Amino acid sequence: MSGAVFTPGEAVEWTGGVWRGGDSATRIEGVFTDSRKPVPGALYIAIKGGRFDGHDFARAAMDGGACAVMANVSAGIPDDIPALLVGDTETALTALAAGWRAKVDPKVVGITGSVGKTTVKELTSHLLGAAGKTAKTLGNWNNSLGLPQSILAMDGDSKFGVFEIGMNHSGELSPLAKLMQPDCAVVTNVGPVHIEFFDSEEAIADEKAELLRAVPENGFAVLDADSPHFAYLARQARCRVVSVSLVAEFEFKAESYEAGDGQFTVREAATGESHAIDCGLPGAHQVVNALEAIAVARQFGIGWGEIAARFLTAPRAKMRWEKTERDGVVWINDAYNANPVSMSKSVETFTQMKISGRKIAVLGDMFELGADEEALHRRIGGVVAESGVDILIAVGKRAKWIADSARKSGMDAAAIFPAANVAEAKEVLGDRARAGDAVLIKASRGMALEAIMP
Repeated sequence: MSGAVFTPGEAVEWTGGVWRGGDSATRIEGVFTDSRKPVPGALYIAIKGGRFDGHDFARAAMDGGACAVMANVSAGIPDDIPALLVGDTETALTALAAGWRAKVDPKVVGITGSVGKTTVKELTSHLLGAAGKTAKTLGNWNNSLGLPQSILAMDGDSKFGVFEIGMNHSGELSPLAKLMQPDCAVVTNVGPVHIEFFDSEEAIADEKAELLRAVPENGFAVLDADSPHFAYLARQARCRVVSVSLVAEFEFKAESYEAGDGQFTVREAATGESHAIDCGLPGAHQVVNALEAIAVARQFGIGWGEIAARFLTAPRAKMRWEKTERDGVVWINDAYNANPVSMSKSVETFTQMKISGRKIAVLGDMFELGADEEALHRRIGGVVAESGVDILIAVGKRAKWIADSARKSGMDAAAIFPAANVAEAKEVLGDRARAGDAVLIKASRGMALEAIMP
């Protein structure tokens, strides 16, 4: 059976709730929170949200095959519905996940950062899979509701768990890290992401450091030594720090790399050995992501042969540098999300591609940048102008700053096309893209910029 399997007695023990009705000897096989997607034999968790109340769908969940409902005691769930009654279902969901995490007792790798979390999560979990069953975050379920569900989706015989956690506001990471109880922490690139809700980039780094503070002394942390926040982050860890670098002699260093195709050689200081790796992801930032995954795998004893082989079969996340070709045009769909760090790196990597035609960057609005949003968009305009991109299509009301800055930074005004929305951008692009060209698509998720693709 996939995912958490536990008894009503364990659920009561873990949550402090009261089991009412039904068979107390029932085996609960998983949990779910969406009554539209019922899981037969599982416990339905009724979550009260801003626009809906899951308690209203308890009957539908039972009709779909749920074995029982976890509900707030104050919700008034009908007596004929088997229920685990608790004070607050969100709090109880976390407690349920903590109980399951303790019962399975895997080695847990926690990952956070402004950019690269999902890539590092995917690579790390795939590498650790060489040593045993490895659970990982479901999709991008990395918040207060997603992390508990990801943990509860972990099989009982899992040896490793690799979970990412994200945040928008100060104070969000500490309870997630407490739930996770990481044996290892990885902090990827830190930048001005969600800075609308923070005083500074340093404040963001401090929030990310909550994951490091949660690792016990006998655990370890993996950090990018090239990061401007490295020294501060390293001081926050009470455990051993394993560092990676593109330029300096640390535990794992990329001695040489082809940023355009993801091939590099990594030197391991502990053994003095160098090994060739093909991570299949272009860009210097992806080499760093790969180094971080390698560092974790090596601490858990994964051999170099297995590491190199598993990189060749590593999964690729949707809309994260997803490369396709249509009618002779190469499309780089990097539109899952965007922030100033990831957009700069995406543009820089794009310009390193070897193609016969022109390079067209379609860049859209970046959200949650607060009072600095104009300056941060204008910074991207400067990056574009210096990059050598042939055509810029700037989509959205904020992207107009990218367009204006690119022009003021020296890019030919005739090669810059502001577009109010995706439909307008698609029309502009349709008149210009031709066989041999490459098109990069990048914006915050709310822009849904992938709709521009044919």
